[in-house]
Amino acid sequence: MRADSQTLLSMAPIPSSNLSGHRVLHERVTLALDRCQESQGVDFKESAPWTSLKWRITKTTLAMGNLRDGGIIIVGVSERGDSWEIAGISEEDRSTYDVDTIIDQTNSFVSPHADLAIVILEYHGKKFLTLQVNEFLETPLVCKKNGPAESGLVEGAVYLRTPGMARTTRITNASQMHDLLELAAEKRARRILEVGRRVGLAPAISVSQEFDKELDGL
Repeated sequence: MRADSQTLLSMAPIPSSNLSGHRVLHERVTLALDRCQESQGVDFKESAPWTSLKWRITKTTLAMGNLRDGGIIIVGVSERGDSWEIAGISEEDRSTYDVDTIIDQTNSFVSPHADLAIVILEYHGKKFLTLQVNEFLETPLVCKKNGPAESGLVEGAVYLRTPGMARTTRITNASQMHDLLELAAEKRARRILEVGRRVGLAPAISVSQEFDKELDGL
């Protein structure tokens, strides 16, 4: 009992989505709950402790990190037949989640790194644990080691969210890989241009912008 109490005391509180730094995330999650519909960038999970959801969250994180604009995972929405029940996450389940634990354990399977923001959002008097998975910085996310058999995590696998569907799958064809590599190439090109501007090797504005600027002076 003492060990459990010490563990709880060492767990940092999960921030509220009402904080100014999470305003965009708050709006995105609220809209998803208003619509109450899963999508490529929105994944609902029923209230459950971290140990029950950690493999599904890790796998979904790997996939959403490969999406343009990333995605959100909302814990506290249950599927009931053909509809969703917006019940929120129970206090007992919520107490098992710790920001550092989620980030560390998830990233132990992600290469190069998953950028996560974790908040608690209150919606119509109920609380929801939300993970925002930001899109990869330059290199697509790859699973870097095998997980337990029940996890579905395979070393070297690249996961994605199927366009038009709320499902996490492995990349299985050249077209899917081409789309992902095209996004990576676009991001790297943008990064090179930014560095070039910073060191003076590229113009700060485009030729068309410079022309418009000259016209304004006439």
